[in-house]
Amino acid sequence: MKRNRKNSENTEARILEAAVKVFAEKGLKGSRINDIAKVARVTPSLINYHFGGKENLYKNVIEDFYVGVERRLIPIIRAEIAPQEKLKQLIGFGIEILAEKDHMARILLRESIDKGKYVNKVLSKPYLRDMFGMMDQFVFSNMERKRDDQNDTIHLISNIFGLMTIFFVAASTVKEFWQKDVFSKEMIEERKEEVIDFVFNGIGHRFKLA
Repeated sequence: MKRNRKNSENTEARILEAAVKVFAEKGLKGSRINDIAKVARVTPSLINYHFGGKENLYKNVIEDFYVGVERRLIPIIRAEIAPQEKLKQLIGFGIEILAEKDHMARILLRESIDKGKYVNKVLSKPYLRDMFGMMDQFVFSNMERKRDDQNDTIHLISNIFGLMTIFFVAASTVKEFWQKDVFSKEMIEERKEEVIDFVFNGIGHRFKLA
């Protein structure tokens, strides 16, 4: 029984990995179960058996990403360290996970263009909303108040997310024009330094740095 469960988990993981690549390249509408099955080296019927169709597989891809984010993000948010150091760690973590899940940046960008239909469904789940609530509270509680609402928080998080994401979305352009691999260890570490510097010395002037 344990062996069968392990085999099933391995199959699902392989399907998810293949689906991320295909969805990133072709989007939800342009992808076919047959395409994903070919990359995953499984039959289309096996994908339907495990995930119940293309749309549900797509939602599973997004949820699997955010579950992984939550697992590693929460300990950073809960750590008893200075807010400045915590923000630096959060930025570093965001860049690392986008580098590890290199196709997810494009999927998330497509989702934003499509008004986040599937991301919003996933994030409606209580445990993921709690994660974003903790993140929001952390940033808002350490902002220099300039408004009576949380608009500053929205702008800061959006700016940071954009700085982290577009770097990986533009990977092919960087490779073609500058002959640089944005997924190399050197470039990832440089990107962390660049974003942290920009946040703390630019858009982060609203953050309590003292």
